[in-house]
Amino acid sequence: MKLFRGRLAQKIHPGRNFWGLLVIAGFLLLTRMLFDESFFLNSLYVVVIYIVFAFIFTFFALDHISIERRSRYHKRQVGDLYEENLDIVNKSILPAFWMQIRDCSDLNVTQSKRIIGYLGGRQSRIIRLSSILQRRGNIALSPIEIITSDPLGCFYAIHQIRTEGSLIILPYRVDLSAVSVRKRQNEEGRSSKIAIHQNSMISGSVREYLDGDPFNRIHWPTTARRGNLHTKLPDESEQKIVWLCLDCNKKVQTNRAVRVEEEQIDFLDAEKLHSSYALPPDSFEAAVSITGSLATTWLKKGIAVGLALNQQPFQLISPGYGIRQQTEILNLLTFIRANSQHPLVALLNNLSPQLNSSVICFLVTPDDSGELVQFAYQLKQRGIDIRIVAINKASFTSGYKRIPANGIWGKFRKTDFEYGDSLNKLVDVL
Repeated sequence: MKLFRGRLAQKIHPGRNFWGLLVIAGFLLLTRMLFDESFFLNSLYVVVIYIVFAFIFTFFALDHISIERRSRYHKRQVGDLYEENLDIVNKSILPAFWMQIRDCSDLNVTQSKRIIGYLGGRQSRIIRLSSILQRRGNIALSPIEIITSDPLGCFYAIHQIRTEGSLIILPYRVDLSAVSVRKRQNEEGRSSKIAIHQNSMISGSVREYLDGDPFNRIHWPTTARRGNLHTKLPDESEQKIVWLCLDCNKKVQTNRAVRVEEEQIDFLDAEKLHSSYALPPDSFEAAVSITGSLATTWLKKGIAVGLALNQQPFQLISPGYGIRQQTEILNLLTFIRANSQHPLVALLNNLSPQLNSSVICFLVTPDDSGELVQFAYQLKQRGIDIRIVAINKASFTSGYKRIPANGIWGKFRKTDFEYGDSLNKLVDVL
């Protein structure tokens, strides 16, 4: 990824050695006046000449330094290791005795630094930066700050190079489809496990293949007969739909501030890093990751998935299949924020006409108000499979001590999610 460059104003700052040289110059001037020795006068000339040289050198030291950021990634997810190369080119004949490179973009929470040694005139160097992606969204990869000085450190020059470019960071998620789902019995004694294998699907019709359709739904007899790919659609009477309802109400979400320690990434195993990533102490970030994981899992199983958010206004993504639906859901989850004033029960009331007995509806929320529980029970009485991911809001605050979960959702299939829990725990509610 090559990024265009723009330069901000350069700043020159005196260092501690500058004040030391001023003291020495004052001392030499005093001794020259007292003893009238040429040695002190010549030494004074040397000090003054070096100070002037140091200022001029530092002023022009970074004028012809250019940096390009290059990466093969344009889209990653939270928790991934992001690697990029910085191409540093010194186009001047003046050398740079040392340089400190600092990434001031939102990509690095700690604004990681790298220091390189001598870079001669007309020379270049490539350094690699690695960082753990901590926040979702569209992150601008700008600016980069460069610091250098003269050989004795009398003056420091600071440049900020503004670059154009961004990285889309998707929410952290896991694919639960590889985890076996235990067969459960609901209150009526019926099996609530969904048969998702291709040989158990009843073909109601076929249509021409569209980009994003799962390959396990290709109807090969029709494809061979007509000469182009066709997709098999399940019978509407057997078709299951999953609705994911994410609570974006600001009043029910919480988080706590954490002290971010500076990252030290040297010889780091990216796969090990990915497996050890932990969600931040933010209930809404946990809810977003839970929703993304559920969407990815059900879509991989070949089940239609829709998304509903109680934003202002309500945001709905109609149920769909395949990679295109997954991309649309994840893109929406990437930029969503908990800034709504609408309660989740208002979203369910708006969504209820689209719910029927073939629907599985997930509620991902810390809200356990009586009004929400009562409305969810009314939907359950209509034959709708309501499943709850109950986020323990208190566990995301300071000084929390684990206590037994309350039984307010006792009549529903649910899982309790606390800070520090693994997303693999969601398999209990599938």
